[in-house]
Amino acid sequence: MALHNKPAQGAEADLLRSPLPTPHWGSQGGSAFTVRAVATINATPTAVLDSLLDTSHYPAWNNFVPKVDLPNPSDKRLGADVLFTEHVDMFGQGKPSGLVKMKLLMTTLKEKDEHNGSKSYEVVWLGKAYPDWALRSERVHAISCDKEGVTTYDVWETFSGPLALFVRLFVGNTLVKRFKQWNEELRDYTEARTHA
Repeated sequence: MALHNKPAQGAEADLLRSPLPTPHWGSQGGSAFTVRAVATINATPTAVLDSLLDTSHYPAWNNFVPKVDLPNPSDKRLGADVLFTEHVDMFGQGKPSGLVKMKLLMTTLKEKDEHNGSKSYEVVWLGKAYPDWALRSERVHAISCDKEGVTTYDVWETFSGPLALFVRLFVGNTLVKRFKQWNEELRDYTEARTHA
């Protein structure tokens, strides 16, 4: 199954859409939907990956998830098979009291050598905040570099299960905005760090 579909063009990349398949849950129907955002970043795929996995710098750039708790407090970097907690600021209020804790499991970190000498990466986070029968969510981060040397960061999260309908209804449009903001902030932080 091909997981990395061609990024949508223009505003279509920032809309709620029909569900995209994910590695763990595959193709999902019913109340499933996907939130997706795509950004081009003037940095290497490895630099983008480093920004994504180094959670110690999230407070410096990430307005959506300003804090992450790892099992070992001395760890700074996400790795495969790590269960972690995002502190999500869904509505951008910037107040500790407004943060919601969400548990995720990083299931995948794949690296691939590309024909142009660069590397591409796939990172996958599986939602663990709710029982699987109630809500299934899986976030795929695809980082790749084209032959012109432009890095594309393509992230999508597919939701399904009975609670997916309520997620879409109450925070679906907010998730679209926050995913787009995540991408823009990751881009700006990575470019500034790379070209400083």
